[in-house]
Amino acid sequence: MRMLSSDIDGTLTGDRRATQRFRTFWEALNPLTRPLLVYNSGRLIDDIEALIEVTDLPVPDYMIGGVGTMIGGLAEEKRRAYGEVLGKPFDRDALMRVMQRIDGIRLQADEYQHQHKSSWHLHGAGDETIADIETRLAEAGLDAKLVYSSGRDLDVLPRAADKGAALVWLCRDLGIDPGEVVVAGDTGNDRDMFLLPDVRGIAVANALPELQRIVAGEPRHFQATRPHADGVVEGLRHWGLAA
Repeated sequence: MRMLSSDIDGTLTGDRRATQRFRTFWEALNPLTRPLLVYNSGRLIDDIEALIEVTDLPVPDYMIGGVGTMIGGLAEEKRRAYGEVLGKPFDRDALMRVMQRIDGIRLQADEYQHQHKSSWHLHGAGDETIADIETRLAEAGLDAKLVYSSGRDLDVLPRAADKGAALVWLCRDLGIDPGEVVVAGDTGNDRDMFLLPDVRGIAVANALPELQRIVAGEPRHFQATRPHADGVVEGLRHWGLAA
């Protein structure tokens, strides 16, 4: 194992004492040989950094933010290179015209938005509703993909972006094979990490059915019996990582 790529909210956070136990576990590992720690979150990079300041989360080696639309911890040149992979920013006016016609949808706060990510709340949307929104975006000339999770959170992303795609790009840049990566998560926006070939996964006990369905019966993924960060530690031990 050369890298842990973990979601934050509901996975490493959600139980303060469990987060503290994760930090204790992680910092007990030999810093010269332990895996790289990557936070892979829907939060933007500056929001991840602010969260680290006020929680017991250990400082990561890299951060993937905005559901795979930005990578922190890289040199400026490489950050620009990754941004070029995502393509041009959305035509925000065209995007807003489509989205504001969706019944029951509500734009999330500004802190969750940036040029390659538009985040909304849409409660209880089914597959047909998500497919209809994708069709409307395409008809408006917007080459976008949708990531829907928790029965509430809808992210509009560039076609090339998601948590898994960003993780693949980072692994290639660092020379790490997917088979050397363990991922951890709790909701549907983590699914693209779990679907990557060869990676091993940890679904914490509080994972939603949208992720549990992917893990079920898949031997390269581990369903933890403990929630939040305790489940991540349980999974890491299952995959052979110990101080």
